[in-house]
Amino acid sequence: MKIEKIFSNKLIQSFLVFSIFRAIYGLAIVLIAYFFTQKYNLNIYRSLPIFIFSIFFSRYIFKKLKKRFNL
Repeated sequence: MKIEKIFSNKLIQSFLVFSIFRAIYGLAIVLIAYFFTQKYNLNIYRSLPIFIFSIFFSRYIFKKLKKRFNL
């Protein structure tokens, strides 16, 4: 009963959704960056645009997720 009350809190729900999203999205971005660095023989500095784009794109996706899950 107490655990249900904790999970019904919007802040906790938002934190859980954000944590799951970041874990999955973070792994995907690292794999994509690794793929591009291996395929095009890039060094760490030339793969930075992938990570910079990822910062803004992930914020956009998370805003959409918040609306979808009503958080």
